[in-house]
Amino acid sequence: MPAVSQPLNLPPDRGRHRRRIRYIDVSIQKWLLVGLVVIEIGFVVGMAWLMYRHLNQTIEYNLYRAHLAAAAPLLDQLLHAAWPLLGMYLVANALVLLLAHVIWRGYLNSLLSRFMALIDKTGRLDFSADAKASPDSHELLMLTGTQRARERQRLAAIREQMMKLDSEVSASANPQRVRDALDSLEELLPP
Repeated sequence: MPAVSQPLNLPPDRGRHRRRIRYIDVSIQKWLLVGLVVIEIGFVVGMAWLMYRHLNQTIEYNLYRAHLAAAAPLLDQLLHAAWPLLGMYLVANALVLLLAHVIWRGYLNSLLSRFMALIDKTGRLDFSADAKASPDSHELLMLTGTQRARERQRLAAIREQMMKLDSEVSASANPQRVRDALDSLEELLPP
């Protein structure tokens, strides 16, 4: 008799379909997003008020007219009053998005210029002390500074082992001590 397979009673994966906001840099992206939302709400409220004023004026103008036959249809008049307002709304949104883009690009360029300065120093094998990054610096700069500090310490240890090896060889005292100095030096070198 074939075995009947039982359905698995797995707990539901609640975190899998949960929406999350993933920021590249919380310090600026969060506030840009909040600013854009606040500005958009202001635009919508302002547009609603302007639309109300213009469309209400058009309706009142047609409401108290004695001769409606010579006038354009009310829908055409309402659309004619609404198009410039919608155009202003779109232009204002485009300008705000352009401003956000300029702010974001400026922030990234300043971050990348500081990062590239550190990378250029590393490329020239200049491991001299770097300017201290502020505690609220971007994570990229903090990690780069930490890596450069580790390399600086490793190179200082290699220099120290080289001097020790040089003194052991010039003293030609004990081959085992020279071998130990070489082994210590080998541990410090990258794989």
